[in-house]
Parts: sequence; structure tokens; C-alpha cells
Amino acid sequence: MTDISIPFGWNAYQSCQAQTCTNSYIQESGVSFWRDSNVIISLFFYVTVAGAYNISLVSDEIQREAEIQVSIPSLSFNYYAKFNQNSLNLSLGSIKIENPGYIKVDFQGTKSMINRKYGNYPKLKALVLSNVQNRNAIKFVQQSFSSHFGRRGPSVHLNYNLESKSNIQHFINHVAVPKYWDAVGTYAMAIGFDYGYFGMQVNSQHERRILFSVWSPQKTDDPSSILPENQVILVSKGKDTVINSFGNEGSGGQSYLVYPWVAGVGYQFRLDGYPGQDGYSYFTAYFRDPMKSERYTLIASWKRPKTQSYLTGLYSFLENFDPETGNISRKAYFNNQEAFDNRRKRVKVLSASFSYDDTANKQQRLDYDGGVDNKNGYYLRNCGFFDKTQVKRGNVFSKN
Repeated sequence: MTDISIPFGWNAYQSCQAQTCTNSYIQESGVSFWRDSNVIISLFFYVTVAGAYNISLVSDEIQREAEIQVSIPSLSFNYYAKFNQNSLNLSLGSIKIENPGYIKVDFQGTKSMINRKYGNYPKLKALVLSNVQNRNAIKFVQQSFSSHFGRRGPSVHLNYNLESKSNIQHFINHVAVPKYWDAVGTYAMAIGFDYGYFGMQVNSQHERRILFSVWSPQKTDDPSSILPENQVILVSKGKDTVINSFGNEGSGGQSYLVYPWVAGVGYQFRLDGYPGQDGYSYFTAYFRDPMKSERYTLIASWKRPKTQSYLTGLYSFLENFDPETGNISRKAYFNNQEAFDNRRKRVKVLSASFSYDDTANKQQRLDYDGGVDNKNGYYLRNCGFFDKTQVKRGNVFSKN
């Protein structure tokens, strides 16, 4: 038997029952400075083995007596935890889990036991499961892993298999994010390649972008350190395209169009790439909204130094870049892929293989999926703590 301690700072999210709950209470140290009874803190973990578990709540700061409602909706569990100065480790009783899967535990402060004048709700550090026979029976984001990437959730990829990889100069992909699956932080990347990526993002409640970036050949996360001979150079851009440099995930040239794309619409992305005679390779991205135009719009064209390449390593991905929304599921469809070589000969896209990032590979998060829908094309899904699917890394999907 062993005890499993699940840290709030790596595995919890907050939601609000009122229109205005602006404070963020979740830090790596736990849930801190929590005053609002309209805020619900939700902690997630995955159980691989059914069984009975004792649970307790660990705090390392209690300012005054307070009461927190603890509920597990899927188990019809409800408990009122009353804290005083002696309640740094408070037993919540036992739970019985009959089926493997994700468990969500909600915490909400009661209005009657807290007053802004007298201090905060108790600081929540960890939820402890006791009587665990096998440590590997409980999966969650470990403190040894990045809380940023763990709370973001797993990124998932489709790696396209073409009948030929030689001299691919043009690639087209259609991407649709279904209605209600477009949470803030979503990046449905339509066309990735060895030197950059191109797709659409939800950047906030009020802004969405069509983003195209190309990496510099100099390996650095600091764009200001790139030597002049390693700079990615802008060749041309669309009328309303914004141009920046980027860092923290490699560095290079960034271009984006602020655009109010809509969930449920299939948008068209086209990428051209070829080696120039000047030692650069040229990469140009175009976007088309089928609801508004029959023509593609130029996003930007970049040239990359010390590179002689057509389009290689073609893939798509779905990620969440906002750690505060990793508890919300995303989904995207990728359809009608077309490839052409430098002689404009069509190259068949035969299939797509599934892969994921370290968050999934190290089993910090299990909420990922991918496959094929013969009507809507290949799909990717991630985040939201849905129960694990049977898809595995390396699975190959083919459309009829």
C-alpha cells in the first residue's frame, strides 16, 4: 500500500459561476489567495485500476475557519470539508471507483464561512489517495514534469505519407475546427514542414489569427541572438499581415493575419516551397476562406538562408498553448490534402501516421485521440480529460 499525492499546481483548473471572476488562483505552489465563492477549482487524475481509495486534502496555510464543498460528480460524492488551524491534513473519507478513467474533483468555498475582510480560503496544496496498491494505477502530471506543458495538455500530430517525397513544391490542406471545439489557446496547424508551420489559432476571446512562421537555421530560443547571415528574410507579405520575430521554441520569422475564422467552416491552406539559386529556400503561405472568396490570399513569403530544399516532413498538429484552458477539449479535421512536385505533377497523399509530444509520451496526460472520418477527413483531438482511447503512437490512418 502507498499514498499518492496529486499536486494542485500541476493538475487543477478554475472555472467561474459568475460573469466576472478575473483572478487566477492556481500557482505551482497550489491554490492561493482564494476568496471568491463563485470560483470552482477542479483537479483531475486518471485511475487505471478500479478500487476503493481513502482521500484527504493537504493545506499548508489556513487563515481562519472555513468550509469547502468537495464533490466528485461521476461518483455522486459530496463532502463539506471544515477547516480550522488544526486541519492542514483533512480526511475526506473514501471513494469507490468501479471503472478506469479520468476523475474530476471539484472544490468550492461556501459563502457562509468566508468574508473578504477576514482572509482567504485555505491554501490547497495536494489531494492524497491512500491505500493504493500499485503506484502506477494513478496517472497525473508529476511535479518532476513541466507544469506549463502538463496543464496545457498533449499535442497531437498527423504525419503525411506521400507516394513520393521528391521535389514537393506545393501542398494544400483543408482544416475545420467543429463548432464548440474552438477554446482559447487552440492551434489547428494545417501545414507543418521541416522549416516552419502554418495554421489557425484562437488567441483570445476577441482575436483569431492565421499564422505562418519559418525557423532560422541557427538553433536558439532568443531571436535577438541570431547572426545576420542566419536571419530569415521577408520577401513579401499580404496587405494586412503582421510581421514579427519569434522565440522560445526555436527562433525565426513570424507572420500572421488577424482573421475572424469561424468554427464549423473548412478553410484552405496552401504552402509553396523551393530552393533558390542564391543559397536560400523560399517558402510562401496562402489562405482561402471559401465563404468569402474563390481566390487565395497571400499571408507571407520568407526566404531561409543556408537551405536548399523543397517541402519536406509534411505534417499537421493540434495543440493548446494556454495552460489555463487545458481542461477543455479541442478537435480539428484535416481533409482534401493535395501535393504537387516542381513539375506540377500531382503526388498522392497515401495516409497519415499518428504521433504526440512528451506530455503524452511520458503518460502525464492521456486525453488524446486521432483517426479518420471518411466524410470529414483525418481528425485530431486533445485536452479536456476525456477517457483514454485505443489510438497509439505510430498508428496509420487511411481514407477510403
